[in-house]
Amino acid sequence: MVALLIGLLTSAGLLLRGGWDVWAQSFFFLAVACGTSLWLLWRVLVGYVPLPPRRLLAWAASLALLAGAASFASPVGTYAATAWRSLLLGLWIFVALAVVGKDQRLWIDRAIRAAAWVLALLAFYQHYHDGLARPSSALLNQNVFAGTILMLLALAAQQRDWLLAAALLTCLWWAHSVGAWLGLAAALVLTRRSSETVGNYVGMAVGFVCLLILYGKLQSPDVVHRWFWWKAAWRMSLARPLFGFGPGSYAYVAPCYFEPGHGLSSLYAHEHFLELAAENGWPYVFLWAAGLAHFLRRGSPHKRFAALAVLVQALWDYPLSIPANFWLFCYLAGSATPETSRGVNVSYERKWPWAVAVLAVGAGLSILAGRAWRADWLKARAVEGFEAGEPARMTLDRLDRSLRLAPDPEAERAFAEVLLAAKPAPSRSAVEQAALHLERSARLNPYRPSTWLALNRLYADLGEPGRGERLEHEGRLSCPALWAAAP
Repeated sequence: MVALLIGLLTSAGLLLRGGWDVWAQSFFFLAVACGTSLWLLWRVLVGYVPLPPRRLLAWAASLALLAGAASFASPVGTYAATAWRSLLLGLWIFVALAVVGKDQRLWIDRAIRAAAWVLALLAFYQHYHDGLARPSSALLNQNVFAGTILMLLALAAQQRDWLLAAALLTCLWWAHSVGAWLGLAAALVLTRRSSETVGNYVGMAVGFVCLLILYGKLQSPDVVHRWFWWKAAWRMSLARPLFGFGPGSYAYVAPCYFEPGHGLSSLYAHEHFLELAAENGWPYVFLWAAGLAHFLRRGSPHKRFAALAVLVQALWDYPLSIPANFWLFCYLAGSATPETSRGVNVSYERKWPWAVAVLAVGAGLSILAGRAWRADWLKARAVEGFEAGEPARMTLDRLDRSLRLAPDPEAERAFAEVLLAAKPAPSRSAVEQAALHLERSARLNPYRPSTWLALNRLYADLGEPGRGERLEHEGRLSCPALWAAAP
């Protein structure tokens, strides 16, 4: 059961746009919560529950608690909670691998290999049939796909599937990702530095070419923009060094920390450790880096190579910000964990209380994940239906059901927009209701000036300009730098 769940995260996740959509993340969390609960229930009833090593469990639990505290204290907690669940799945993989045997890990590798073939074939189809010079396969874009290729390439070599390796190298060439090639070169040098091998010389040659290309692009937007994104992440980390702004918060908070005149929006910082510091705090970064150093020293050659390659790329791009890539990386790094010989015997008297406790916790987590999945599905259906010309009443009903399941600033804003789009003109009660929904949206995500400005205008139309001005002032206080460019 545990191996099946790890295989689901590391293979199926790649095929669903890298698990980037909220509904996909909720689905995987639901699957892991249900599956782990059933496995624990079975082990309790059998009378023996294997346990991960104490240090591994303490490390993963500490990271989970730090990220949870960051999520709880986040000014954009709705977004942070979703990202935290995805992060928990990666940490779960580290812990779960301790109870997965060698033969089961081989089955996980084969599942990943099958996913690699699907991704490669899809990329070839996009290149030759659709005429895409730089196919991204099932991933978000070419640079993210390049990070996936780095991890899959080493696994293809480990399983001696040279045809797949050649197909993946071709896809990597099409991706034109300098960061990915630099990661490949660095991994070749770092994993073969103790001997003069062909791989070592190839790595140095490829790395030298990549550095020349980067030097030639120093004044290009690719480099200049990254510099501003990195500085914004650094400033965010200094503003809240202990817990950061919460997992997944960079896209919403970073505009507050851009330099004046450089309004460069980005969902990610394009630098793994700076992004972690901005979102989860520096204690999290130090603990995460220490754990990775421990795992990567002990890992098998091919999986260590893959993890090092994508980690180097992540110093320049954002492959590890995509959930499925992050889960695959956790599997590669965590595969150094040997199967545990530690466990606890469950006496007959304790079986039923523990079984009830496991079922209660599993049911609670499953309900939370199910509500999140259902809420996001209803929101997406509402937006799609409204754009397709469905009656506003149906859209509002779906949005209302979505908001009853989970708070969401985007759903609140969409509710207001649908109310205000009424023809020939919205009634006063509709405008008042829209203003209330916009207020909720603004407080769930205070880093969006357009929401506060819309509130000011709405309350002016309602004859309450004072209230609108107070709300706009509240928005300006949340992020003065962001409002410098606002009207």
